[in-house]
Amino acid sequence: MDKKQSFTIPKFVWVILFILVVCIIFLVAVQIPFSQKIDKYNSDHASADSQINMYKDYLDRANEVQAKINEMKDECEKKSAALTINADKTADDIRDMLEDLGYDLSSLTINERKPDSEGRVSATGDPLYVTTIKFSFTTTEQKLIETLKYFESESNGSYFVSKVSVSEEQMQATTTEGETAAEGSKQTTESADKLYETTLEIQLYFFDMTKNQANNTSSTSAVSSAA
Repeated sequence: MDKKQSFTIPKFVWVILFILVVCIIFLVAVQIPFSQKIDKYNSDHASADSQINMYKDYLDRANEVQAKINEMKDECEKKSAALTINADKTADDIRDMLEDLGYDLSSLTINERKPDSEGRVSATGDPLYVTTIKFSFTTTEQKLIETLKYFESESNGSYFVSKVSVSEEQMQATTTEGETAAEGSKQTTESADKLYETTLEIQLYFFDMTKNQANNTSSTSAVSSAA
């Protein structure tokens, strides 16, 4: 009697079949759909890269523009400060004005600056200060008028003339001699200009821009570093 022979499938065959099934499932569920959409994914990726580069370009330009704005603003404020008369420049301003008019100071007193009593500030936040100035000089009536006109409309400083004290000092006369020696010496008075000892008390108003200039310098440095 013949013995029955049993046939068993080796384990590695089952492993291979399992791997094949998994590969088929992966191909059907993942690879084929992905292959069908790869072009769209590549297009979306390229579009996203393009937008990122565009935003980076906008940011770089914005940083450059902001840095230029800060630079121009700082330069403008420096020029404005150079043209503006403050407590440190008023003495030279007054001396130059008197020198142009042809007379010298007798005395000059500049009081310490004080914050504006109403707490006013400029559009850029610079605080308003005021300092009282008192000075004396000898002048004629016409030159006194020119002096007042200078403080009212010609100076770069914001002055307010609060007090004018005038006292007559002396008379000056200009004379000429006679025409011929035979007629003798002869003098005639051609003109006489009164001189006045004058004292002016004025207030100078100015904005302190040093703080904002320091802030702008820091901002410019920060933008430059970021760029």
